[in-house]
Amino acid sequence: MVRALLVAIAFIAALNPVQALAELRGERVEFDLGPEAYSRGMSLYMQYCVACHGLEYFRGPDAPDGIAPGLDPESAQAAFGVAPPDLTLMASARGKGLEGAEYIYNLLTAYYIADGEIRNRAFAEETHTEGAIAMPPPIPMDDPELPEKARDIAVFLYLVSEPSLEDRRSLGPWVLAYMALLTAVLYALNRYTWKEQKRKLRG
Repeated sequence: MVRALLVAIAFIAALNPVQALAELRGERVEFDLGPEAYSRGMSLYMQYCVACHGLEYFRGPDAPDGIAPGLDPESAQAAFGVAPPDLTLMASARGKGLEGAEYIYNLLTAYYIADGEIRNRAFAEETHTEGAIAMPPPIPMDDPELPEKARDIAVFLYLVSEPSLEDRRSLGPWVLAYMALLTAVLYALNRYTWKEQKRKLRG
């Protein structure tokens, strides 16, 4: 019983993480999933991304009907050769868990210049090409805060794609606490029942 309770308590303590780690290109990247990172990510998204990419299905206090891109699809396609996608579900479409955030971070930080052309290593790995990509670097490649900004944007888009994540996170500890309490009650009831049965058999 004690072991079961300790395991349940450990699960409760670990269920509500604010941070998560991922390994990208051989380096450990820490994603802060707290409200401050979300707020920073949203501000950075509005600064660097919203000109081309909307969030049609996002709902927030300041965006009850979603966020429209600055450029209409026709103008964007004329400028870049392809219409930029809506990013509401981009993170969840790119894998389970934090894989979507990893993909976005990787894409934003993998730009480089070769033969006078802007390329992207992450895009090259995904498409098995030389990495020529229609999307120019949203964040300047020489920005000293590029990794931090890319990380916050990745976290924001990850949380946008998982709107029920916070509800699940807040509900989880209560569910596990109930299970731990139920386990304790059933264990005590089992001991009492068998104690009574053994007493009757001896009597």
